[in-house]
Amino acid sequence: MQYLKDDPSLGQVALAPPRPITQLPPAGTTLGRMARTYNAIGGLIDKLAAVTAIDPMAALSGWQIESGAYPYVAGKPVLRFENHKFWKYWGAANPAKFDKHFRFGGHGAPGNSYQNHAFRNPATTPWRGFHGGPQDKEYEVFDFACQLAGKEPACLSSSFGGPQIMGFNHRSCGYPSAAALFDQFAASRRWEVLGFFDFCRTQGLLHEIQTKDWSDFAERYNGSAEPYGTNLRKAYAEKAAFDALPR
Repeated sequence: MQYLKDDPSLGQVALAPPRPITQLPPAGTTLGRMARTYNAIGGLIDKLAAVTAIDPMAALSGWQIESGAYPYVAGKPVLRFENHKFWKYWGAANPAKFDKHFRFGGHGAPGNSYQNHAFRNPATTPWRGFHGGPQDKEYEVFDFACQLAGKEPACLSSSFGGPQIMGFNHRSCGYPSAAALFDQFAASRRWEVLGFFDFCRTQGLLHEIQTKDWSDFAERYNGSAEPYGTNLRKAYAEKAAFDALPR
C-alpha cells in the first residue's frame, strides 16, 4: 500500500489554502473553529480530499473533531504518555525500576489500567498525576522514560499529535518505528494530518468519511460513538455556512 505521506503532491502542497477565509466567525463557535483550522491547513485538506475522493468539508470535519484542533508546536507535538503501555513495552521486564517511578490502575493504584496514572522522580518524592494539565508535565514524564528505557519504548507507550495516534500504531501510518512517527510529527503539522488519514485508510475508515457515516466512524476510531458522532455531524452540518464565508 502506498501511504498518503509518501505522495509527493501531498508532501509539497502548501498547508494554507490559496484563498483563505477573510471574515472569521466567532472563535468559540463550531463554524469559527472550522474556519480557523481551514486557514491553517486548508491547502493540504483540499488536496487530500481530491486524492481520496472525499468531500473537503467531510475531510475537514473528521480532522477538526478527532484532533480537537490542538495548537501545533514545532518539535513538541501534543502527546499523552501511558504508564500501562510503558509497563507492557518496558516495565514488565524491569519491574523494580518501573515501580520506583510509575504506577497505574491495577498496578500500585486502584481502578482500570488507563486510570490513576502517577509519576515521581526522584523516587523519594510524592506521587503526582500528569494528565490533563500543561503539556510540560507530559513531556517531563516522556523525557524521563526516554532516558530510562530508550526512545522507542517511550514512543511505543505514547499517543502523538492532534489525532492522538498511539506510537504502537506506527506501521498503520507507514513508519518503521514509533520513534520515527514521533520525529515526523514533530517536524511539521503536515505529517500529523497525513498520519491521521493514513491511519484511517489502513484501518478501513476512509469509507465512513466518504459516506459521512459519522456514528460508525466515531465508534471504530474512538471505541465509542458518542459524543464524537454527534460532534462530527454538527461539524459537517456547517457546510452551507462554511461555503458561504468570504475568501
